[in-house]
Amino acid sequence: MIEKLFRSFRSPFSATSREDFTLEEEVALYRHRAEVALEEERYSDALVFLAKILRLNPYDLQARMTVAHTYHYALKEPTKALLTYEKVVAASGYDETNSYSVAAREGIRALEGTLETSPLPLHDLADESESNEEIVGRANKVAG
Repeated sequence: MIEKLFRSFRSPFSATSREDFTLEEEVALYRHRAEVALEEERYSDALVFLAKILRLNPYDLQARMTVAHTYHYALKEPTKALLTYEKVVAASGYDETNSYSVAAREGIRALEGTLETSPLPLHDLADESESNEEIVGRANKVAG
């Protein structure tokens, strides 16, 4: 009741509140901000805006595909790109006629050769006090 009273006093020149946006308008705003950030090569900012879109609509295939492309081509992070491509395929319902699913499968195929030939980064698995034998033994457990 009091809230309605305060809203009635709001000036027509005041800034629009978040409550006045529809879901579609909010998604469009974040999409625009992500596009601008991508054009300016501010990839981490773009990923933040894309994450906001996906929080509002987890099935937004365009946003998810943009995340995958950003990881794949801009940030050169094949593992994150692959995981995101797989999410695109899943979110599309594994529909082989869906253009996003088709593009995601192409991205996965492009990355398969990259991931198979890259060695396991042993330095990420170890702390400095371990010997090489302990590191290799732990890596074999992970791989096997």
